[in-house]
Amino acid sequence: MTDDGVVENGEVWVTNGRIREVGRGIGKAHPGVPVHDLGRAALLPGFVNTHSHVEYTLQRNSADGLSFWDWIESVGFRRSRTPPSEVMLASARLGVELCVESGVTSIGDCSYSGIAAEAIDSIGGRGVVFKELFGQSMGDDYPARVASVLDEVRALQSQVSQRVKIGISPHAVYSTNAEVLELCAELHIPVAMHLAETRAEEQYTTRGAGPIADWRRELGHEPMVSGLTPTRVLERAGLLRQGVLLAHCVHLAQDEIDLIAASGASIAHCPRSNAYLGAGIAPLARFRRAGVRVGLGTDSAASCLRLDFFEEMRFALGLHRVAEDAGVLLAKDVLKLATRGGADALGLGGEIGRIEPGMRADMIAIDLSGILPGEDIYLAVLSRSAADVTLRMVDGNELRPDAAAREAELSDLMEHQDIA
Repeated sequence: MTDDGVVENGEVWVTNGRIREVGRGIGKAHPGVPVHDLGRAALLPGFVNTHSHVEYTLQRNSADGLSFWDWIESVGFRRSRTPPSEVMLASARLGVELCVESGVTSIGDCSYSGIAAEAIDSIGGRGVVFKELFGQSMGDDYPARVASVLDEVRALQSQVSQRVKIGISPHAVYSTNAEVLELCAELHIPVAMHLAETRAEEQYTTRGAGPIADWRRELGHEPMVSGLTPTRVLERAGLLRQGVLLAHCVHLAQDEIDLIAASGASIAHCPRSNAYLGAGIAPLARFRRAGVRVGLGTDSAASCLRLDFFEEMRFALGLHRVAEDAGVLLAKDVLKLATRGGADALGLGGEIGRIEPGMRADMIAIDLSGILPGEDIYLAVLSRSAADVTLRMVDGNELRPDAAAREAELSDLMEHQDIA
């Protein structure tokens, strides 16, 4: 599958981790080059999970029916409640391998500890890991505290391969003060934030009211009232620009969508997480019409139940058709969001997300041996599952996830540490 459509009986020539040629008859023209015959399969760019929290995999299926803010209180990590590092790493590795099993080859992860970088790198995957910071709790010495986080970012980058980029994530406008946001706006590294996930964020920033204000006060923080919507808070701080990824964006006015589109910032759309937590339905069709760069994300297993990208794609297709009409989103559109869209949103569109000469050889193959005559190829791919993914490749190297082994490892560690 290419941007121009489907190449039947196609071949892709890979050398030195990059795609050299795409078309038909390449093997016959170069008889000395080894050929890997995938059989009756679809070969497409690896899926890009634009927004996740793989460290939270250990919290999957642990809280049901809670309001968004009660859910955060229930599952969220904090200084006084953080699992041991070996448990965090095992949790992150399980999350990464579950993603990879369902065809994800690149991950954008907002990481509480930064350990997601090691988890992605160790399996040979690609990603952008955003080290989280929570600026309101930094106090008056916030410049030194931010500088310390940046030291961690540089250290993390030195420890992983160039397949994994390290950025920073000032968590949200309700947990990060304006001064810290302004510092982050000046950085020349990838930046990600949660934005407009619930309507309560606007109540908080404009009036200092609502459930966020109550929750922050319980944590010892007074509301940061600006009189502006969350999007306008970011605009004033200088954080609406290229290189900034905004997760969720469920509750945006049209002028804010147009502002994001013009700024060059991108959006990670997480339909299952938003639905299961009762946050709402993001206006994906309006994002696309405005020209915003959008990718799909699972968010964490604590909110989406399963890190299965096929489920995410199918849910997106059904959800937006229910919200509008059957023609608002096609299977082909969803696959583009899951590949090129996610790559562009993460700032990796020059390297991955397309099967074209010069691009990195990040590809997956999906078994279509059971396809019936007349099936739409794009719907056929969406109807498959992780078990149908027969090849996962990054830089021309095959990835071999074993999530079952990782689950056993994490379960044993949690039992040993008495973590529930």
